[in-house]
Amino acid sequence: MENYGNLLNKTKGQEIKKYQPLIRSIASNYLKSGEPLEDLEQIGYLGLLNALQLYDEQKGVKFITYATWLISGEIRHYIRDKSQVVKIPHWVKEYNKNIDKYIDKYHRETKKFPSLQEIARHFNVTEAGIQEILKGRKSVQVVSLDKDFRSNELNTIPILEQIKSKEYRSFQLPIEDLIQLKNALGMLQKIQKQVIYYLFYMDLTQTNVARKLGITQREVSRIKQEALDELRKNLH
Repeated sequence: MENYGNLLNKTKGQEIKKYQPLIRSIASNYLKSGEPLEDLEQIGYLGLLNALQLYDEQKGVKFITYATWLISGEIRHYIRDKSQVVKIPHWVKEYNKNIDKYIDKYHRETKKFPSLQEIARHFNVTEAGIQEILKGRKSVQVVSLDKDFRSNELNTIPILEQIKSKEYRSFQLPIEDLIQLKNALGMLQKIQKQVIYYLFYMDLTQTNVARKLGITQREVSRIKQEALDELRKNLH
């Protein structure tokens, strides 16, 4: 995504200064989180920049309301990420990086931001699925790009069961099947993941895997079987 130094250069300094008291006021509401006010204000400042960049008065929402929503959202996400108990799957974070790249490319080519439907169509994921993936984001919120995102509370964890493909395509696993597989793999022990990775992703022989891991070939064979049994159980 375009860095915030560039965004700052595109906004009017007077507008930013005008809304600094708003940032401080909103940040003060989250002092019970234990985070320093200065840090909360800095995160809220990103929300203001996002609001100045993306606000569309034709949507019938006052700027002050729009900016408040984005500033609060940025701060809530920051606090959630700092104290998050439920771990967001790594693949969800990677998906968000790919969404960022797509939005950046789309904006450079069209000078506009894509709608929820356009993002969903590009990734072959339902609109509801994209909304769930976006819940796993860190700092900057793309939820502001389209009004359809606004129905979701920002501080929730993605509901993976709602992430599904828009259509089935030949020679391509639907995302719901990939999610089940990734989740099942994530439940394996570290040594089991390593054996599965080397055998089935790197296509190494059991002898080579044994050398890499410093164990015997018989142990590799045993761990592989245990991992496959565990995967079978988890997938069921």
